[in-house]
Amino acid sequence: MPETERTATTFISYSRKNADIAEQLYKDLSAAGVRPWLDQYDIPPGATWDDEIQRGLNAVSHVLVLVSQPSVDSKIVHAEWNYALNVGKTVIPVILEKLPTEKIPLRLHGPNWVMIAGADYDAALARLVAVLPVTAPANPVAAPGLLPAAEPDSAPVEPDPVAAAAAWKYGNQQYNAGNFSIARDVYTQAIALAPDRPEGYIHRGMVLFMQDRYLDALADFDRAQQLGPDIPLLYNNRGVTYSGLQQHALALADFDEALMLDPAYANALYNWAGVLVSLKRYRLAIDHYTRALAIHDHVPAFYNNRGLAYAALDDYDAAIADYGRAVALNPNYANAYGNRANIHANLGRIDEALADYDRVIALDPEQALAYAGRSEIRLCAGDYAHAVLDASTVIGLEPDFHGGYALRALANFRRGKRAEALADFARAVDLDAAWGSPDEAAAYLTICPDDTLAALRELLAARAS
Repeated sequence: MPETERTATTFISYSRKNADIAEQLYKDLSAAGVRPWLDQYDIPPGATWDDEIQRGLNAVSHVLVLVSQPSVDSKIVHAEWNYALNVGKTVIPVILEKLPTEKIPLRLHGPNWVMIAGADYDAALARLVAVLPVTAPANPVAAPGLLPAAEPDSAPVEPDPVAAAAAWKYGNQQYNAGNFSIARDVYTQAIALAPDRPEGYIHRGMVLFMQDRYLDALADFDRAQQLGPDIPLLYNNRGVTYSGLQQHALALADFDEALMLDPAYANALYNWAGVLVSLKRYRLAIDHYTRALAIHDHVPAFYNNRGLAYAALDDYDAAIADYGRAVALNPNYANAYGNRANIHANLGRIDEALADYDRVIALDPEQALAYAGRSEIRLCAGDYAHAVLDASTVIGLEPDFHGGYALRALANFRRGKRAEALADFARAVDLDAAWGSPDEAAAYLTICPDDTLAALRELLAARAS
């Protein structure tokens, strides 16, 4: 399949609430010879979504904006089409829902609308195909998900690069949905259909990494390198796998190779920084996160993880600022709220910490560490009943987490429930012997250490009597 037939020309910008029609358009345009770009299908395993979305927008000539009330309300969709117009892309609004004229943003008004709402879908599709670049022969096999039936084990598989491309795109969708076993099987089919292409091996390698099959993943990456040695994603994903194996030197060498091939590869810098954090080289990690942000300053994870590195250096103001930037970009980023809450709590900013812990719990009711942080705050405030309630939730979510038992023990001991406190404390010590020593337990009790360590000493004395 020539590279011109493979290269995407048409970006589809949409709200997640319109995912079904976005996927249908993607498949139908693919079958018609248009090469569309859609995040679910075209962001491969191991890539950073925001980074790849900008790459996708930069690569295409046309952008379809699926217009509906959810997409009009979406900041992400707004940013995509606004960026596309600013860099000179041809923007075509595809009207999915009839809205009052004044509800549609001014810059999307124009003569080139394509109406799907209340119209014949096939006619609307034909109109789109007529105005979009058609760079490949029409072929229904090009639509992801429409894979040929599996051949019997004994039957040879005929190479089919079009079907292979459809397979690895479908595999991307399954990977991005968290369906790793399905994705692995589909990538395996893609490899059988195009054994001389590296993509299937690169993508399957990342699935194997996610399934903790590191050595199998490395075998796939090595095979991909033999087939296509100049693909930055290959080295990035293999570097992540080496990092998982704690082979830091090999990981850094691969991230360096990825950056040699693509100096603007922000994700490789980000992953490189993660290895440096593992090595406790926090200042150098901050430098790499900052370099990644100089390339793409709108990726929340870059700010969040740089904040963690600042926190490790006790630069709490810089850490809080980075967590704030992360949640400004993604108001649903639970981990960033939790990280900021921890710093606020340790600095005695109790109201700010409680607000952030409450936000984490609202976003992710199964975030055990947020309940633990809130339990310790309530313990310090003398609100023992609610401290017990939060600690009990921690235990329900993470039955083997020592902190839940220790916090519940301390709160129950303070409110006079000695037997329950001693039973929980024995469990905490069994799980982590540090709780048997106030000096060692001090690392866990940071919000009001004088009070909580005094309670711990009383509990230890009661346990010894």
